[in-house]
Amino acid sequence: MPHHSWHMRRALRLAEKARGWTLPNPLVGALIIKDERRIGEGHHTGFGKPHAEVEALASCTESPEGATLYVTLEPCPHQGKTPPCTDAILKSGIAKVVIAALDPSEKANGKGVKILKDAGLEVEVGLLNKEAMELNKEFFTFHQKKRPFITLKAALSLDGKISMDRESKTSLTGDKTQIFLHQLRHEHQAILVGAGTVLSDNPHLGVRRVEGRDPLRIILQGERELPMDAHVFRDSNFLVLKNQKIESLLKSLYEKEVISVLVEGGSEIFTAFLEADCVDEMKLFIAPIFLGESALPFANLKEPLQLKKTKLQEIGRDFLLTALVEQSADAHVAEKTAASKDKKLNKQVGIRKSRKAKQSE
Repeated sequence: MPHHSWHMRRALRLAEKARGWTLPNPLVGALIIKDERRIGEGHHTGFGKPHAEVEALASCTESPEGATLYVTLEPCPHQGKTPPCTDAILKSGIAKVVIAALDPSEKANGKGVKILKDAGLEVEVGLLNKEAMELNKEFFTFHQKKRPFITLKAALSLDGKISMDRESKTSLTGDKTQIFLHQLRHEHQAILVGAGTVLSDNPHLGVRRVEGRDPLRIILQGERELPMDAHVFRDSNFLVLKNQKIESLLKSLYEKEVISVLVEGGSEIFTAFLEADCVDEMKLFIAPIFLGESALPFANLKEPLQLKKTKLQEIGRDFLLTALVEQSADAHVAEKTAASKDKKLNKQVGIRKSRKAKQSE
C-alpha cells in the first residue's frame, strides 16, 4: 500500500506532541485514511481525555466507513476514564486497523485486537513496532518489568564531581541546561531525591522554566529529620518513604502506578540505584569545570559501569551525555524473555497481509 509506513510515522509524530501530559497513560497517535486521502487524525492529549482513536474519528471530514485506521498502540478494550476505543472503532464502520505495537498492560495485551478481528475487521500488527515501543519505553518497561522506568539525571564537573561538599549546593550547569532539565521533569511522572539533597540544596523540584506539570516529589528519608518548611513540602504533591531499600521502593511505586521516575540525587542515591541494577537511562549534564580531588563524587561504585547507545549533545556551554545502562546478565535475560513473548504475541495476532490480500495478488 502506497505511503503505508508514512501514515504510521505521522501517527507517531502526533503522539509525541503530548509527552508528559498523558501520564500515567501512554502516548498514542491515530490517522484515518480513505481512498488514499487523510480524512482524520488525532492524539491522546492528556490523562482522562479522549483517546487518540476517538479524537481521530471526531475530526473526520467525511464518513470513516470502509477506511483504514493507523494507530500507534493497540486500541483499549476496557472501560477506564473513557469508554473502550474498540467500541468507537466498531461503530464507525472502519474496515481495517493497522497497529504499531500491542498494549502490554494486563487489561489489553491482544484483547483489543481479538475484539476487532472477531467483529470481521482486518487487523495488522507490527508496522514500525520498534519506533512505537521506543516512543513509550517508560510504559513498556512498567508493564514488562513490573517497576517504573528509571532515568538517572546528574550534573557533573569534568572530573566527575557533583558538589564541593555534602553540606552546600554547587551550581554547575548553565541557563540552557536548566531549561532542558525542567522539560525533563515535565516528561517524568515522579522525581526522586534523598534527604541529604533536601537538607543541603532545599530544591524546588518543580517545573518552572517551561510549560508543564510538576512531577510527584519522592523523598527517601533515613534517620535525619527534614524541615517541613522545605520547598519540597510546599503542597500535597509529595511522598516521603522512610528507610526503604531500592527493591521495596520500586515495588511500592509500581503498586501506586508510577510509570517513570527521574532520580536527581545525591551521590548516595545514585550509588544505590546503580548498584541495584535498575537504572534504564542516564542523563549526565557535564559542565566545563573541574572541582578537584576533595569534591563530592558522582557515585561510589564497586564495579565498572558499562554504558551503551551513548549520545552527546551540546546545550549552551554544557554537554549532555545520554546513555542506556548495561544491566546484569540476569536482568538482560529477563528483558529478552519479555521481548520474546511480545514478539510471539505479535505474530499470533498480527497479519502483515491478510489471506484475502494474498488471494488477490
